[in-house]
Amino acid sequence: MKKNIVVLLLDTARASDVYDNSKLPFINRLASYGTKYTNTVAPGTWTAPTHAALFANSKVSKLKLVSQDFFKGGSKKIDPWMVKTKFLERDTATIAEKLSCSGYNSTLFSNNPFLTSNTNLAIGFDKVYDVWLKSNIKYNPKIVDRFAFILNGGAKTRSKLFKASYAVSKMLPPKALDRIYLNLRLKMSRGVAKADGTHKLDRGASDTNKLLTSHLKYGQSYYPQFIFINYIEAHENYPLRNKKAVQDKWLYLSGIEEMGDDITKQMHNAYVKRLSYLDTQVKETVSILKKKGVLEDATLVITSDHGQLFGEHGALYHAMPPYEGVSKVPLIATNYKNGKPLSYHEEVESPVSLLQLHQGIIDISNGRYSRLDGNMRASRYVISEHTGISEGWDEHLLYLLKKKSSAAKKIYAAKMHYNKKATAIYRGDMKLIHFFGKKKDELYNLALDRLEENNIIDKHRETANSMLKGSRVC
Repeated sequence: MKKNIVVLLLDTARASDVYDNSKLPFINRLASYGTKYTNTVAPGTWTAPTHAALFANSKVSKLKLVSQDFFKGGSKKIDPWMVKTKFLERDTATIAEKLSCSGYNSTLFSNNPFLTSNTNLAIGFDKVYDVWLKSNIKYNPKIVDRFAFILNGGAKTRSKLFKASYAVSKMLPPKALDRIYLNLRLKMSRGVAKADGTHKLDRGASDTNKLLTSHLKYGQSYYPQFIFINYIEAHENYPLRNKKAVQDKWLYLSGIEEMGDDITKQMHNAYVKRLSYLDTQVKETVSILKKKGVLEDATLVITSDHGQLFGEHGALYHAMPPYEGVSKVPLIATNYKNGKPLSYHEEVESPVSLLQLHQGIIDISNGRYSRLDGNMRASRYVISEHTGISEGWDEHLLYLLKKKSSAAKKIYAAKMHYNKKATAIYRGDMKLIHFFGKKKDELYNLALDRLEENNIIDKHRETANSMLKGSRVC
């Protein structure tokens, strides 16, 4: 009988806030049993690129659909219901497809709208539970219904609204236009948060566990299981005490709102609070898997697709350049036998790409390795690619409004700034961030400077050039 394989992906969880955190006792207990990879690098800087790369076993930049410019013509490239948006080609041989072909029963539980059958990121899974579709709109269905015509109408409806808004804006003085635009932007942000519960602790984890319980019926124990669960609790917006606090990152990155230590600390504290809640839900997930017999002989993996920034390097959230807060993610692998975790107490400190998890899982499924090891340590160079921002839906509106609105102009400029490509290259303790000539590259010795505060590229250009050539990033 083949070993069961379970991947629990904690969307937006950065390594620095997961490892050795007393508020996440269960996850860290699992890490103490199995193999803990302390320098795991995500291949992308937001959900779709990392999942696409992991599932397809490919660098982000090699996947055309997910590395395209989502800001240029963004309202046409990502539709709100994720019906027309595609992140992988239909004929992509994904990890789920490979495992299904080798006899596995593969199941995806997704709390993220980017990760669904419609976007092709669920290619190969035998069963897909789009938990987010029901869970994230249960808090205020009236608001969802109110905006349904915009969502259902897709890019054409939004384009018409943008043009109508621009026509009205031409009749308004600049100061009035700024005030109206910012008020509407804040109202929309808060309305969406109220509708899908993004200010609450639970964003679908409890619903996921209910579905998992009903899914794991007796008959399925005859087939080896590949279960992939995406939890989205760590994602913004956050449960701040001040419900009216601004959480729109572009208002901060454009300079319209001041991104002081006070607001970033509030966000970070709420982020950790969400992770702490998620720890309890992951404990429940593992309990369900144990009761249903999945952990009689299994490899359990806990990881993430990207991290989150809270003011570091003047940036906020993710889909940002691959600084440590974004690029470093947790990776924990624990083997179970007879429902109990086996003790390895192993810690891997060398840089490891999350991409290698693809082949590592394949190796476990075909019996080449009994646990996650081997290929997880193969690369000399490890990279994380930022191919651009994901928030491109309002590009057309910003382009029209920026001629009269200083606020729209600032937000447009901020989005253009962060939409530039950047690739982080790791070799041992050294990390190079290559900006493709758009700005000065940055080189850090992470052993001495884990916060990336001292750019040493001027003194070590030979090292930087060697890393750039060796990794074949151009």
